[in-house]
Amino acid sequence: MIAQLLLSVALVTAQPTQVDPADFGPWAGVIECESGGNVTIENPHSTASGLFQFLDTTWQWVTTDMGRPDLAAVRAKDASVPDQLAAAIHLRDMPGGGISHWVCGYRYGEHYGEHYEPTRVPALPTQVREPKLVFELHSVPHRNHYDDWPAGVM
Repeated sequence: MIAQLLLSVALVTAQPTQVDPADFGPWAGVIECESGGNVTIENPHSTASGLFQFLDTTWQWVTTDMGRPDLAAVRAKDASVPDQLAAAIHLRDMPGGGISHWVCGYRYGEHYGEHYEPTRVPALPTQVREPKLVFELHSVPHRNHYDDWPAGVM
């Protein structure tokens, strides 16, 4: 009886290892590119892990800023899917954050027509002004340096 109860608790609290990126709204493109939907994936060349490939230092920074020391104590891949998503949203919106923290940030909103534009470039002026003269060229007398040399030295 106790074994069955423990098994049911384990099944209820078990973390999925794979999710469908399409279930994450505007984050779908980022998740698809960063982890392919693998919740516990680890980058073999860095400390990045989880759905959003948080570097350990970034994960600690963000989760501490969220007031979640429980999350700061674990790696992103070990956090629940809702916690990983909450951290991603927090990083996107926090001072010093932004979508550019992800290599695949350009894919934010891709499937929903919400392409993220980190900065808007102001429109060019419709009138073109004449360039302003900044300096003037003057003719400088030129002296041939060879005129001062004794004959036959060249």
